[in-house]
Amino acid sequence: MVKRPRSIAGKTKSTAPGAAATVLVVDDDPSVLNALARLIRAAEFRVRTFDRPAALLAEKIPTANACLILDINLPEMSGVALYDALESSGRGLPTILITGRSDGETARLIADSNAVAVLFKPVDQAPLLEAIGTALKQSKNKASTR
Repeated sequence: MVKRPRSIAGKTKSTAPGAAATVLVVDDDPSVLNALARLIRAAEFRVRTFDRPAALLAEKIPTANACLILDINLPEMSGVALYDALESSGRGLPTILITGRSDGETARLIADSNAVAVLFKPVDQAPLLEAIGTALKQSKNKASTR
């Protein structure tokens, strides 16, 4: 019998580095939402998607080993306002902001945020996965101090 080395793609969900982690994504653009979900699932994270802030606010969300990816410019409220609402309700998670805009209002929102990272659309895979890793480390640290 010949033993074959296990490839990274052959890892089971239980042994993958992000297997138990959840990434929550809010974006009002369905194509961006679907593309991010595919990319995040391919990296073996759990992903939950929301097309508007109210949908996320209505859900029970994880309190640890999770992070948020929020579009800055959403129809109901900005991604920063959504982050603030979650923080004030005790449901805040480390957050990555994404945007396709570079205007003055967006720059102000970015400056006022406490984001782990701010990424511009179209979002590249490597910086996104690096930001998710950083956010999840912060989430685990936050959970261990509760």
